[in-house]
Amino acid sequence: MMRIQTRSEVKKRRMRYQVFTGFFDFLGILAGVIVIIACAFLIKSLVDYVMAEGQSMFKVLWQIFTDALIIPE
Repeated sequence: MMRIQTRSEVKKRRMRYQVFTGFFDFLGILAGVIVIIACAFLIKSLVDYVMAEGQSMFKVLWQIFTDALIIPE
């Protein structure tokens, strides 16, 4: 049989539920911020790598391109 709840019990239960959901909303936002920061670091790392290795990569590609165009005699 259903137990009858008083208004104060319903208020306490609702308050606990709101605190619980608010806490998990906060944890979700915190996890999202951590993921965004990690992605920013990965993008920065990729850009630094391309800047450091870019000249040598393009030099090799340019050499292959010019060797393919110039026909040795």
